[in-house]
Amino acid sequence: MVSDKYLKFGKYTSGCPDWFLDKIRDIGLGGLIDESRVVDILKVIRSEFDPKLHEITTTRDFRASRFIRVRDVLERHQRSCGSMSSVVAAVFRSLGVPTKLIDGMFVRNNPNMRHSWNEILIGEVWKPFDITRPGFGLSEFHVRKGEHIDWEELEDSVGFAG
Repeated sequence: MVSDKYLKFGKYTSGCPDWFLDKIRDIGLGGLIDESRVVDILKVIRSEFDPKLHEITTTRDFRASRFIRVRDVLERHQRSCGSMSSVVAAVFRSLGVPTKLIDGMFVRNNPNMRHSWNEILIGEVWKPFDITRPGFGLSEFHVRKGEHIDWEELEDSVGFAG
């Protein structure tokens, strides 16, 4: 099944710490994953990047945002679209929910601004979610370029090996 490949972990999406997965499990996940449960989980994930709760690091550098392991993102509370999207993928895949990393652009103020978000399989439908947006939704400014299992798929295309 095509969706099964989005249950796999890669170099950057593997190794989500148990302490963090336990926080997700603490919200009570019995039953099927629906859109409201996805939003509840995204809220827990986003709380790790709340500057009122944690000392946050940020980056606008594409490489630093994408090519970082999930455990390091959580340790540093690195708030960037690529980093946070990796955490989302790691968490949902750990729960058995296929999740894509989406590479694209956010063109509202800058037509060259790279951005990333996730698509999560709910039932038989891939639904997009942007962990960096207030309501987790996408807008007309999101431009999808590609989908990935892990950001390591992009390393060769941007000339980075790390």
